[in-house]
Amino acid sequence: MDFYYANEQAILTAVGALSGIIAHNAVYIRGEWHVQAPQITIQLFVLYAGLPVLAQTLKDTAVAGILQGVIFWSYGYLPGLIASILLYRVFFHPLTRAGFRGPWYARCTKIWHMWAARGSKNHHVLDDIHKKYGNFVRTGPAEITVFHPDVFMAVDGPRSECVKAEWYDILHPGQALVTARNKSVHAIRRREWNSGFTTKALAEHEAKILKYVDKLDQCIEQDAKLQKVTNMRDLLLWFGFDIMGDFVFSKSFGMLENQQWHHIIVRLQRALSLLGPFSSVPWLIQVGFKLAPRVSVLKDWFDTVAWCQSQMRDRLENGSSSQSQDLSYYLMEKDSEGHVFSENEKWHWAAGDSLLAIVAGSEPTAVALIAVFCELGKHPEHAEKIHQEVRNVDVTDLKTLVNLPHLNAVMKESLRLHPALLTGGNRKTTSFGLTIGDQFIPPNTTIVAPRYTIGRLESCFERASEFVPERWTTRPEMVRNAAAYAPFGTGHHSCLGKTLALDTMKYVLARILKNYRFHAAPGDDSLSALETVKDQFTSNPGTLRLQFERRHATD
Repeated sequence: MDFYYANEQAILTAVGALSGIIAHNAVYIRGEWHVQAPQITIQLFVLYAGLPVLAQTLKDTAVAGILQGVIFWSYGYLPGLIASILLYRVFFHPLTRAGFRGPWYARCTKIWHMWAARGSKNHHVLDDIHKKYGNFVRTGPAEITVFHPDVFMAVDGPRSECVKAEWYDILHPGQALVTARNKSVHAIRRREWNSGFTTKALAEHEAKILKYVDKLDQCIEQDAKLQKVTNMRDLLLWFGFDIMGDFVFSKSFGMLENQQWHHIIVRLQRALSLLGPFSSVPWLIQVGFKLAPRVSVLKDWFDTVAWCQSQMRDRLENGSSSQSQDLSYYLMEKDSEGHVFSENEKWHWAAGDSLLAIVAGSEPTAVALIAVFCELGKHPEHAEKIHQEVRNVDVTDLKTLVNLPHLNAVMKESLRLHPALLTGGNRKTTSFGLTIGDQFIPPNTTIVAPRYTIGRLESCFERASEFVPERWTTRPEMVRNAAAYAPFGTGHHSCLGKTLALDTMKYVLARILKNYRFHAAPGDDSLSALETVKDQFTSNPGTLRLQFERRHATD
Protein backbone atom coordinates (compact mmCIF):
# COMPACT_ATOMS: atom_id res chain seq x y z
CA MET A 1 0.00 0.00 0.00
CA ASP A 2 2.87 2.33 0.75
CA PHE A 3 4.13 1.70 -2.79
CA TYR A 4 0.71 2.69 -4.17
CA TYR A 5 0.54 5.93 -2.23
CA ALA A 6 4.13 6.75 -3.17
CA ASN A 7 3.37 6.24 -6.85
CA GLU A 8 -0.35 7.00 -6.93
CA GLN A 9 -0.26 9.45 -9.83
CA ALA A 10 1.87 7.19 -12.05
CA ILE A 11 -0.23 4.12 -11.25
CA LEU A 12 -3.53 5.88 -11.96
CA THR A 13 -2.13 7.27 -15.20
CA ALA A 14 -0.95 3.80 -16.24
CA VAL A 15 -4.36 2.34 -15.41
CA GLY A 16 -5.92 5.12 -17.48
CA ALA A 17 -3.69 4.25 -20.43
CA LEU A 18 -4.63 0.59 -20.10
CA SER A 19 -8.30 1.59 -19.94
CA GLY A 20 -7.90 3.55 -23.18
CA ILE A 21 -6.32 0.55 -24.90
CA ILE A 22 -9.12 -1.72 -23.65
CA ALA A 23 -11.80 0.80 -24.69
CA HIS A 24 -10.43 0.83 -28.23
CA ASN A 25 -10.07 -2.92 -28.63
CA ALA A 26 -13.30 -3.86 -26.87
CA VAL A 27 -15.59 -1.02 -27.98
CA TYR A 28 -14.46 1.61 -30.49
CA ILE A 29 -12.86 -0.80 -32.95
CA ARG A 30 -16.34 -2.20 -33.65
CA GLY A 31 -19.17 -0.50 -35.50
CA GLU A 32 -19.66 3.17 -36.37
CA TRP A 33 -19.23 6.04 -33.93
CA HIS A 34 -19.69 9.20 -36.00
CA VAL A 35 -23.27 9.79 -34.82
CA GLN A 36 -22.11 9.50 -31.19
CA ALA A 37 -19.22 11.94 -31.79
CA PRO A 38 -21.03 14.92 -30.18
CA GLN A 39 -21.72 12.94 -26.99
CA ILE A 40 -18.14 11.66 -26.88
CA THR A 41 -16.86 15.21 -27.36
CA ILE A 42 -18.98 16.43 -24.44
CA GLN A 43 -17.78 13.57 -22.24
CA LEU A 44 -14.14 14.36 -23.00
CA PHE A 45 -14.72 18.05 -22.37
CA VAL A 46 -16.25 17.27 -18.97
CA LEU A 47 -13.40 14.88 -18.18
CA TYR A 48 -10.55 17.21 -19.14
CA ALA A 49 -12.03 20.64 -18.43
CA GLY A 50 -14.94 20.17 -16.07
CA LEU A 51 -13.40 17.84 -13.48
CA PRO A 52 -10.27 19.96 -12.83
CA VAL A 53 -12.46 23.02 -12.23
CA LEU A 54 -14.75 21.03 -9.95
CA ALA A 55 -11.81 19.54 -8.05
CA GLN A 56 -10.37 23.01 -7.52
CA THR A 57 -13.74 24.27 -6.33
CA LEU A 58 -14.08 21.40 -3.82
CA LYS A 59 -10.44 21.36 -2.70
CA ASP A 60 -9.60 20.01 0.74
CA THR A 61 -12.66 17.72 0.68
CA ALA A 62 -12.95 13.95 0.29
CA VAL A 63 -14.75 14.42 -3.03
CA ALA A 64 -11.85 16.51 -4.31
CA GLY A 65 -9.48 13.63 -3.55
CA ILE A 66 -11.61 11.23 -5.58
CA LEU A 67 -11.84 13.71 -8.43
CA GLN A 68 -8.08 14.18 -8.36
CA GLY A 69 -7.67 10.42 -8.78
CA VAL A 70 -10.01 10.47 -11.80
CA ILE A 71 -7.98 13.34 -13.24
CA PHE A 72 -4.74 11.36 -12.89
CA TRP A 73 -6.53 8.43 -14.57
CA SER A 74 -7.62 10.69 -17.44
CA TYR A 75 -4.00 11.72 -18.06
CA GLY A 76 -3.44 8.20 -19.35
CA TYR A 77 -6.85 7.35 -20.83
CA LEU A 78 -6.90 9.56 -23.93
CA PRO A 79 -3.20 9.05 -24.83
CA GLY A 80 -3.69 5.29 -24.40
CA LEU A 81 -6.81 5.33 -26.56
CA ILE A 82 -5.18 7.41 -29.30
CA ALA A 83 -1.98 5.34 -29.25
CA SER A 84 -3.95 2.11 -29.59
CA ILE A 85 -6.00 3.52 -32.47
CA LEU A 86 -2.91 4.75 -34.32
CA LEU A 87 -0.96 1.52 -33.82
CA TYR A 88 -3.88 -0.49 -35.14
CA ARG A 89 -4.47 1.76 -38.16
CA VAL A 90 -0.81 1.99 -39.12
CA PHE A 91 0.31 -1.61 -38.56
CA PHE A 92 -2.61 -4.00 -38.10
CA HIS A 93 -5.59 -2.68 -40.07
CA PRO A 94 -6.82 -4.94 -42.93
CA LEU A 95 -5.99 -2.19 -45.44
CA THR A 96 -2.42 -2.13 -44.12
CA ARG A 97 -2.11 -5.89 -44.36
CA ALA A 98 -3.54 -5.79 -47.90
CA GLY A 99 -0.76 -3.39 -48.93
CA PHE A 100 -2.82 -0.50 -50.33
CA ARG A 101 -0.68 2.50 -51.24
CA GLY A 102 -1.42 6.10 -50.36
CA PRO A 103 -0.15 9.05 -48.33
CA TRP A 104 1.36 7.70 -45.11
CA TYR A 105 -0.68 10.08 -42.96
CA ALA A 106 -3.93 8.82 -44.51
CA ARG A 107 -3.50 5.66 -42.43
CA CYS A 108 -3.80 7.70 -39.25
CA THR A 109 -6.69 10.11 -39.78
CA LYS A 110 -8.96 11.88 -42.28
CA ILE A 111 -8.12 15.30 -40.83
CA TRP A 112 -5.44 15.62 -43.53
CA HIS A 113 -8.16 15.38 -46.17
CA MET A 114 -10.22 18.13 -44.59
CA TRP A 115 -7.16 20.40 -44.68
CA ALA A 116 -6.27 19.42 -48.26
CA ALA A 117 -9.84 20.17 -49.42
CA ARG A 118 -10.16 23.40 -47.44
CA GLY A 119 -10.57 25.34 -50.70
CA SER A 120 -13.40 23.00 -51.82
CA LYS A 121 -11.17 21.46 -54.51
CA ASN A 122 -11.50 17.83 -53.48
CA HIS A 123 -11.80 16.73 -57.12
CA HIS A 124 -8.31 18.10 -57.75
CA VAL A 125 -6.97 16.61 -54.51
CA LEU A 126 -8.13 13.13 -55.51
CA ASP A 127 -7.06 13.57 -59.13
CA ASP A 128 -3.52 14.37 -57.98
CA ILE A 129 -3.55 11.35 -55.66
CA HIS A 130 -4.56 9.12 -58.57
CA LYS A 131 -1.66 10.36 -60.67
CA LYS A 132 0.76 9.59 -57.84
CA TYR A 133 -0.55 6.31 -56.41
CA GLY A 134 -2.62 4.58 -59.09
CA ASN A 135 -6.15 3.17 -59.29
CA PHE A 136 -6.64 1.94 -55.71
CA VAL A 137 -5.47 4.41 -53.07
CA ARG A 138 -5.81 4.38 -49.30
CA THR A 139 -7.11 7.85 -48.51
CA GLY A 140 -8.22 7.20 -44.94
CA PRO A 141 -7.82 4.75 -42.07
CA ALA A 142 -10.69 2.63 -43.43
CA GLU A 143 -11.15 4.22 -46.86
CA ILE A 144 -10.10 3.32 -50.38
CA THR A 145 -10.53 5.72 -53.29
CA VAL A 146 -11.08 3.74 -56.48
CA PHE A 147 -10.25 5.07 -59.94
CA HIS A 148 -11.57 2.13 -61.97
CA PRO A 149 -14.49 2.07 -64.43
CA ASP A 150 -16.02 -1.04 -62.85
CA VAL A 151 -16.49 0.68 -59.49
CA PHE A 152 -19.93 2.14 -60.23
CA MET A 153 -21.57 -1.18 -61.05
CA ALA A 154 -19.63 -2.91 -58.27
CA VAL A 155 -20.94 -0.62 -55.52
CA ASP A 156 -24.42 0.19 -56.86
CA GLY A 157 -25.28 -2.62 -59.27
CA PRO A 158 -28.14 -5.07 -58.64
CA ARG A 159 -25.83 -7.64 -57.06
CA SER A 160 -23.97 -5.21 -54.82
CA GLU A 161 -24.09 -5.66 -51.05
CA CYS A 162 -22.59 -2.21 -50.44
CA VAL A 163 -24.43 0.36 -48.35
CA LYS A 164 -24.19 4.13 -48.24
CA ALA A 165 -21.28 5.35 -46.13
CA GLU A 166 -21.33 7.41 -42.93
CA TRP A 167 -21.61 10.73 -44.78
CA TYR A 168 -25.26 9.97 -45.49
CA ASP A 169 -26.20 10.41 -41.84
CA ILE A 170 -25.79 14.13 -42.41
CA LEU A 171 -29.48 14.81 -41.64
CA HIS A 172 -29.53 12.60 -38.53
CA PRO A 173 -31.97 12.16 -36.87
CA GLY A 174 -33.92 13.36 -39.91
CA GLN A 175 -34.05 11.34 -43.11
CA ALA A 176 -34.56 11.70 -46.84
CA LEU A 177 -34.58 9.34 -49.79
CA VAL A 178 -31.10 10.43 -50.82
CA THR A 179 -29.64 9.85 -47.36
CA ALA A 180 -31.48 6.63 -46.40
CA ARG A 181 -28.77 4.07 -45.58
CA ASN A 182 -31.07 1.15 -44.81
CA LYS A 183 -31.71 -0.64 -48.11
CA SER A 184 -35.25 -1.72 -47.21
CA VAL A 185 -36.22 1.79 -46.12
CA HIS A 186 -34.65 3.25 -49.25
CA ALA A 187 -36.55 0.82 -51.49
CA ILE A 188 -39.89 1.66 -49.87
CA ARG A 189 -39.30 5.39 -50.07
CA ARG A 190 -38.03 5.21 -53.65
CA ARG A 191 -41.28 3.55 -54.70
CA GLU A 192 -43.13 6.57 -53.32
CA TRP A 193 -40.84 8.92 -55.24
CA ASN A 194 -41.38 6.88 -58.40
CA SER A 195 -45.02 7.97 -58.45
CA GLY A 196 -43.81 11.52 -59.04
CA PHE A 197 -41.82 10.47 -62.11
CA THR A 198 -44.38 8.46 -64.10
CA THR A 199 -45.06 9.37 -67.73
CA LYS A 200 -48.13 11.35 -66.68
CA ALA A 201 -46.27 13.16 -63.90
CA LEU A 202 -43.33 13.99 -66.18
CA ALA A 203 -45.72 15.48 -68.75
CA GLU A 204 -47.04 17.84 -66.07
CA HIS A 205 -43.53 18.69 -64.90
CA GLU A 206 -42.39 19.41 -68.45
CA ALA A 207 -45.22 21.89 -68.93
CA LYS A 208 -43.82 23.76 -65.93
CA ILE A 209 -40.30 23.56 -67.34
CA LEU A 210 -41.38 25.21 -70.60
CA LYS A 211 -42.90 28.08 -68.61
CA TYR A 212 -39.53 28.75 -67.00
CA VAL A 213 -37.66 28.29 -70.28
CA ASP A 214 -39.83 31.15 -71.59
CA LYS A 215 -38.77 33.30 -68.63
CA LEU A 216 -35.12 32.41 -69.15
CA ASP A 217 -35.42 33.31 -72.83
CA GLN A 218 -36.96 36.66 -71.90
CA CYS A 219 -34.08 37.47 -69.56
CA ILE A 220 -31.50 36.70 -72.24
CA GLU A 221 -33.46 38.62 -74.87
CA GLN A 222 -33.58 41.66 -72.62
CA ASP A 223 -29.79 41.59 -72.20
CA ALA A 224 -29.27 41.00 -75.92
CA LYS A 225 -31.39 44.03 -76.86
CA LEU A 226 -29.34 46.22 -74.52
CA GLN A 227 -26.08 44.58 -75.69
CA LYS A 228 -25.53 43.75 -72.05
CA VAL A 229 -23.31 40.93 -70.80
CA THR A 230 -25.35 38.07 -69.32
CA ASN A 231 -24.26 36.42 -66.09
CA MET A 232 -25.25 32.91 -67.15
CA ARG A 233 -24.12 31.33 -63.90
CA ASP A 234 -26.66 33.25 -61.86
CA LEU A 235 -29.35 33.07 -64.51
CA LEU A 236 -29.17 29.29 -64.86
CA LEU A 237 -29.05 28.74 -61.09
CA TRP A 238 -32.10 30.98 -60.69
CA PHE A 239 -33.77 28.95 -63.44
CA GLY A 240 -32.99 25.65 -61.72
CA PHE A 241 -34.15 26.76 -58.27
CA ASP A 242 -37.33 28.40 -59.60
CA ILE A 243 -38.32 25.17 -61.33
CA MET A 244 -37.66 23.06 -58.24
CA GLY A 245 -39.57 25.41 -55.96
CA ASP A 246 -42.56 24.95 -58.26
CA PHE A 247 -41.85 21.23 -58.61
CA VAL A 248 -41.69 20.60 -54.84
CA PHE A 249 -44.02 23.22 -53.30
CA SER A 250 -45.99 24.58 -56.31
CA LYS A 251 -44.34 27.88 -55.39
CA SER A 252 -41.53 29.45 -57.41
CA PHE A 253 -38.66 31.28 -55.74
CA GLY A 254 -39.30 34.10 -58.26
CA MET A 255 -35.62 34.71 -58.96
CA LEU A 256 -35.88 34.87 -62.76
CA GLU A 257 -38.78 37.28 -62.49
CA ASN A 258 -37.16 39.48 -59.84
CA GLN A 259 -33.62 39.16 -61.26
CA GLN A 260 -32.18 38.61 -57.79
CA TRP A 261 -31.32 35.83 -55.35
CA HIS A 262 -33.95 34.59 -52.92
CA HIS A 263 -32.72 34.99 -49.34
CA ILE A 264 -33.12 31.31 -48.45
CA ILE A 265 -31.15 30.17 -51.51
CA VAL A 266 -28.32 32.51 -50.50
CA ARG A 267 -28.33 30.82 -47.09
CA LEU A 268 -28.52 27.37 -48.65
CA GLN A 269 -25.48 28.04 -50.82
CA ARG A 270 -23.53 29.35 -47.84
CA ALA A 271 -24.52 26.24 -45.89
CA LEU A 272 -23.42 23.91 -48.69
CA SER A 273 -19.95 25.47 -48.54
CA LEU A 274 -19.51 23.40 -45.36
CA LEU A 275 -19.49 20.24 -47.42
CA GLY A 276 -16.38 21.20 -49.38
CA PRO A 277 -13.81 20.63 -46.64
CA PHE A 278 -15.90 18.70 -44.10
CA SER A 279 -17.46 15.95 -46.23
CA SER A 280 -14.35 13.84 -45.72
CA VAL A 281 -14.84 13.91 -41.91
CA PRO A 282 -18.49 12.96 -41.22
CA TRP A 283 -18.00 12.80 -37.45
CA LEU A 284 -16.90 16.42 -37.38
CA ILE A 285 -20.06 17.44 -39.26
CA GLN A 286 -22.09 15.72 -36.53
CA VAL A 287 -20.14 17.56 -33.82
CA GLY A 288 -20.74 20.91 -35.49
CA PHE A 289 -24.43 20.30 -36.13
CA LYS A 290 -25.15 19.14 -32.58
CA LEU A 291 -22.87 21.40 -30.54
CA ALA A 292 -22.74 24.62 -32.56
CA PRO A 293 -25.99 24.80 -34.58
CA ARG A 294 -26.28 28.59 -34.41
CA VAL A 295 -22.70 29.39 -35.37
CA SER A 296 -21.80 30.93 -38.75
CA VAL A 297 -22.85 28.87 -41.78
CA LEU A 298 -24.19 26.11 -39.52
CA LYS A 299 -27.02 28.52 -38.68
CA ASP A 300 -27.67 28.94 -42.40
CA TRP A 301 -28.07 25.17 -42.71
CA PHE A 302 -30.64 24.89 -39.93
CA ASP A 303 -32.49 28.02 -41.06
CA THR A 304 -32.78 26.47 -44.53
CA VAL A 305 -34.06 23.17 -43.10
CA ALA A 306 -36.61 25.05 -40.99
CA TRP A 307 -37.72 27.10 -43.99
CA CYS A 308 -38.23 23.96 -46.11
CA GLN A 309 -40.24 22.37 -43.32
CA SER A 310 -42.42 25.47 -42.98
CA GLN A 311 -43.01 25.53 -46.74
CA MET A 312 -43.95 21.86 -46.69
CA ARG A 313 -46.28 22.45 -43.74
CA ASP A 314 -47.92 25.37 -45.53
CA ARG A 315 -48.27 23.31 -48.70
CA LEU A 316 -49.90 20.37 -46.90
CA GLU A 317 -52.21 22.49 -44.75
CA ASN A 318 -53.36 24.90 -47.46
CA GLY A 319 -53.06 22.75 -50.57
CA SER A 320 -51.76 23.77 -53.97
CA SER A 321 -53.08 26.59 -56.12
CA SER A 322 -51.86 24.73 -59.20
CA GLN A 323 -54.02 22.28 -61.12
CA SER A 324 -51.02 19.99 -61.69
CA GLN A 325 -49.60 17.77 -58.96
CA ASP A 326 -46.30 18.67 -57.33
CA LEU A 327 -43.80 16.42 -55.57
CA SER A 328 -45.38 17.18 -52.20
CA TYR A 329 -48.58 15.58 -53.42
CA TYR A 330 -46.88 12.37 -54.49
CA LEU A 331 -44.67 12.11 -51.41
CA MET A 332 -46.78 13.43 -48.57
CA GLU A 333 -50.48 13.33 -49.38
CA LYS A 334 -50.97 9.87 -50.83
CA ASP A 335 -49.28 6.53 -50.75
CA SER A 336 -49.20 4.07 -53.62
CA GLU A 337 -52.69 2.76 -52.72
CA GLY A 338 -54.17 6.24 -52.49
CA HIS A 339 -54.48 6.31 -48.68
CA VAL A 340 -53.63 9.41 -46.66
CA PHE A 341 -50.33 9.30 -44.75
CA SER A 342 -50.36 9.62 -40.99
CA GLU A 343 -49.10 12.88 -39.54
CA ASN A 344 -45.98 11.22 -38.15
CA GLU A 345 -45.11 9.69 -41.52
CA LYS A 346 -45.48 13.07 -43.22
CA TRP A 347 -43.17 14.96 -40.90
CA HIS A 348 -40.59 12.26 -40.42
CA TRP A 349 -39.46 12.84 -43.99
CA ALA A 350 -40.81 16.31 -44.82
CA ALA A 351 -37.84 18.57 -44.10
CA GLY A 352 -35.19 16.19 -45.43
CA ASP A 353 -37.00 15.25 -48.63
CA SER A 354 -37.95 18.83 -49.50
CA LEU A 355 -34.46 20.20 -48.80
CA LEU A 356 -32.65 17.51 -50.74
CA ALA A 357 -35.18 17.60 -53.59
CA ILE A 358 -34.40 21.28 -54.05
CA VAL A 359 -30.63 20.81 -53.80
CA ALA A 360 -30.43 17.61 -55.87
CA GLY A 361 -32.94 18.86 -58.43
CA SER A 362 -31.82 22.46 -58.87
CA GLU A 363 -28.06 22.62 -58.70
CA PRO A 364 -27.06 19.56 -60.78
CA THR A 365 -29.25 20.59 -63.73
CA ALA A 366 -28.15 24.21 -63.55
CA VAL A 367 -24.50 23.21 -63.18
CA ALA A 368 -24.77 20.85 -66.15
CA LEU A 369 -26.19 23.67 -68.28
CA ILE A 370 -23.48 26.06 -67.11
CA ALA A 371 -20.86 23.49 -68.14
CA VAL A 372 -22.43 23.06 -71.60
CA PHE A 373 -22.57 26.80 -72.25
CA CYS A 374 -19.00 27.16 -71.03
CA GLU A 375 -17.79 24.44 -73.40
CA LEU A 376 -19.80 25.93 -76.27
CA GLY A 377 -18.25 29.31 -75.50
CA LYS A 378 -14.82 27.68 -75.92
CA HIS A 379 -15.91 25.63 -78.94
CA PRO A 380 -18.42 27.78 -80.87
CA GLU A 381 -18.41 25.40 -83.84
CA HIS A 382 -20.47 22.97 -81.78
CA ALA A 383 -23.01 25.67 -80.94
CA GLU A 384 -23.37 26.30 -84.66
CA LYS A 385 -23.89 22.59 -85.37
CA ILE A 386 -26.66 22.45 -82.79
CA HIS A 387 -28.23 25.57 -84.29
CA GLN A 388 -28.35 23.83 -87.66
CA GLU A 389 -30.15 20.91 -86.02
CA VAL A 390 -32.77 23.04 -84.25
CA ARG A 391 -33.30 25.96 -86.62
CA ASN A 392 -36.26 24.35 -88.40
CA VAL A 393 -37.76 22.24 -85.62
CA ASP A 394 -40.27 22.81 -82.84
CA VAL A 395 -38.05 23.26 -79.79
CA THR A 396 -40.96 22.46 -77.47
CA ASP A 397 -41.39 18.99 -79.01
CA LEU A 398 -39.38 16.63 -76.84
CA LYS A 399 -39.73 13.71 -79.25
CA THR A 400 -37.91 15.78 -81.86
CA LEU A 401 -35.19 16.98 -79.49
CA VAL A 402 -34.42 13.44 -78.31
CA ASN A 403 -33.45 12.53 -81.88
CA LEU A 404 -31.02 15.41 -82.51
CA PRO A 405 -27.60 13.67 -82.48
CA HIS A 406 -25.24 16.58 -81.93
CA LEU A 407 -27.37 18.25 -79.26
CA ASN A 408 -27.43 15.02 -77.27
CA ALA A 409 -23.74 14.31 -77.91
CA VAL A 410 -22.72 17.75 -76.62
CA MET A 411 -24.77 17.21 -73.47
CA LYS A 412 -23.31 13.76 -72.92
CA GLU A 413 -19.72 14.91 -73.45
CA SER A 414 -20.16 17.84 -71.10
CA LEU A 415 -21.60 15.56 -68.41
CA ARG A 416 -18.63 13.23 -68.82
CA LEU A 417 -16.11 16.00 -68.24
CA HIS A 418 -18.13 17.96 -65.69
CA PRO A 419 -20.42 15.71 -63.62
CA ALA A 420 -22.52 17.58 -61.09
CA LEU A 421 -21.33 15.16 -58.40
CA LEU A 422 -17.55 15.38 -58.71
CA THR A 423 -16.40 13.10 -55.90
CA GLY A 424 -19.42 12.38 -53.68
CA GLY A 425 -21.51 9.26 -53.32
CA ASN A 426 -19.38 7.18 -50.93
CA ARG A 427 -20.28 3.55 -50.34
CA LYS A 428 -19.23 1.02 -47.71
CA THR A 429 -18.49 -2.67 -48.07
CA THR A 430 -20.28 -5.12 -45.81
CA SER A 431 -18.80 -8.10 -43.99
CA PHE A 432 -18.30 -9.85 -47.34
CA GLY A 433 -15.91 -7.28 -48.78
CA LEU A 434 -15.94 -6.51 -52.51
CA THR A 435 -13.88 -7.24 -55.62
CA ILE A 436 -13.43 -4.48 -58.21
CA GLY A 437 -11.51 -5.60 -61.27
CA ASP A 438 -8.88 -7.90 -59.80
CA GLN A 439 -8.64 -6.03 -56.50
CA PHE A 440 -10.34 -7.25 -53.32
CA ILE A 441 -11.56 -4.54 -50.94
CA PRO A 442 -11.75 -5.75 -47.30
CA PRO A 443 -15.00 -5.68 -45.28
CA ASN A 444 -16.27 -2.46 -43.68
CA THR A 445 -14.25 -0.23 -45.99
CA THR A 446 -15.51 3.10 -47.31
CA ILE A 447 -15.21 3.33 -51.09
CA VAL A 448 -14.87 6.69 -52.83
CA ALA A 449 -15.43 6.73 -56.60
CA PRO A 450 -14.60 10.20 -58.03
CA ARG A 451 -16.63 10.68 -61.22
CA TYR A 452 -14.47 13.66 -62.15
CA THR A 453 -11.32 11.56 -62.54
CA ILE A 454 -12.91 8.30 -63.71
CA GLY A 455 -14.67 10.15 -66.53
CA ARG A 456 -11.27 11.42 -67.68
CA LEU A 457 -9.34 8.14 -67.66
CA GLU A 458 -7.35 7.71 -70.86
CA SER A 459 -7.86 3.96 -70.53
CA CYS A 460 -11.60 4.58 -70.98
CA PHE A 461 -11.71 7.53 -73.38
CA GLU A 462 -9.36 8.54 -76.16
CA ARG A 463 -8.22 12.16 -75.68
CA ALA A 464 -10.01 11.91 -72.36
CA SER A 465 -9.43 15.49 -71.19
CA GLU A 466 -10.67 17.04 -74.44
CA PHE A 467 -14.20 18.09 -75.36
CA VAL A 468 -15.02 15.81 -78.30
CA PRO A 469 -18.80 15.26 -78.67
CA GLU A 470 -18.24 13.15 -81.78
CA ARG A 471 -17.09 10.26 -79.57
CA TRP A 472 -20.81 9.66 -78.89
CA THR A 473 -21.86 9.81 -82.56
CA THR A 474 -19.45 9.38 -85.47
CA ARG A 475 -16.33 8.41 -83.48
CA PRO A 476 -17.44 5.51 -81.22
CA GLU A 477 -13.92 4.10 -81.16
CA MET A 478 -13.00 7.02 -78.87
CA VAL A 479 -15.07 5.41 -76.11
CA ARG A 480 -12.88 2.58 -74.85
CA ASN A 481 -14.94 1.66 -71.79
CA ALA A 482 -18.43 3.14 -71.44
CA ALA A 483 -18.69 1.86 -67.84
CA ALA A 484 -16.67 4.93 -66.82
CA TYR A 485 -19.59 7.16 -67.82
CA ALA A 486 -22.00 7.43 -64.88
CA PRO A 487 -22.93 11.09 -64.26
CA PHE A 488 -26.32 10.10 -62.84
CA GLY A 489 -25.19 7.07 -60.87
CA THR A 490 -26.03 3.42 -61.41
CA GLY A 491 -28.60 0.89 -60.28
CA HIS A 492 -31.03 1.42 -57.40
CA HIS A 493 -29.21 4.58 -56.30
CA SER A 494 -29.24 6.24 -59.72
CA CYS A 495 -30.78 9.70 -59.96
CA LEU A 496 -34.58 9.51 -60.11
CA GLY A 497 -34.69 12.87 -61.84
CA LYS A 498 -32.33 11.88 -64.66
CA THR A 499 -35.00 12.02 -67.36
CA LEU A 500 -36.35 15.31 -66.07
CA ALA A 501 -32.86 16.82 -65.91
CA LEU A 502 -31.95 15.74 -69.44
CA ASP A 503 -35.28 16.96 -70.80
CA THR A 504 -34.74 20.33 -69.12
CA MET A 505 -31.29 20.62 -70.65
CA LYS A 506 -32.65 19.82 -74.11
CA TYR A 507 -35.41 22.42 -73.86
CA VAL A 508 -33.01 25.14 -72.72
CA LEU A 509 -30.21 24.44 -75.18
CA ALA A 510 -32.54 24.03 -78.15
CA ARG A 511 -34.41 27.27 -77.40
CA ILE A 512 -31.34 29.40 -76.71
CA LEU A 513 -29.20 28.05 -79.55
CA LYS A 514 -32.06 28.42 -82.01
CA ASN A 515 -32.65 32.05 -81.09
CA TYR A 516 -29.17 33.36 -80.27
CA ARG A 517 -25.53 33.27 -81.12
CA PHE A 518 -23.16 34.04 -78.29
CA HIS A 519 -19.51 34.43 -77.40
CA ALA A 520 -17.43 34.93 -74.29
CA ALA A 521 -17.75 38.41 -72.83
CA PRO A 522 -14.62 40.57 -72.67
CA GLY A 523 -12.47 39.75 -69.67
CA ASP A 524 -10.18 36.95 -68.55
CA ASP A 525 -12.76 35.45 -66.20
CA SER A 526 -15.69 35.28 -68.62
CA LEU A 527 -15.37 31.50 -69.08
CA SER A 528 -13.91 30.64 -65.69
CA ALA A 529 -16.90 28.61 -64.50
CA LEU A 530 -15.20 25.25 -65.00
CA GLU A 531 -11.70 26.25 -63.90
CA THR A 532 -12.94 27.68 -60.60
CA VAL A 533 -15.65 25.12 -59.83
CA LYS A 534 -15.90 24.11 -56.17
CA ASP A 535 -16.62 20.59 -55.00
CA GLN A 536 -19.24 21.01 -52.25
CA PHE A 537 -20.87 17.60 -52.66
CA THR A 538 -22.63 19.09 -55.70
CA SER A 539 -20.59 21.38 -57.94
CA ASN A 540 -20.53 25.12 -57.40
CA PRO A 541 -19.26 26.70 -60.63
CA GLY A 542 -17.54 30.01 -61.02
CA THR A 543 -18.30 32.94 -63.29
CA LEU A 544 -19.78 32.49 -66.76
CA ARG A 545 -20.27 35.77 -68.62
CA LEU A 546 -21.63 35.59 -72.15
CA GLN A 547 -22.60 38.14 -74.78
CA PHE A 548 -25.78 37.11 -76.65
CA GLU A 549 -26.97 38.33 -80.02
CA ARG A 550 -30.46 37.63 -81.35
CA ARG A 551 -30.42 35.67 -84.59
CA HIS A 552 -32.40 36.86 -87.60
CA ALA A 553 -34.97 34.65 -89.29
CA THR A 554 -32.56 34.09 -92.18
CA ASP A 555 -29.72 32.84 -89.94
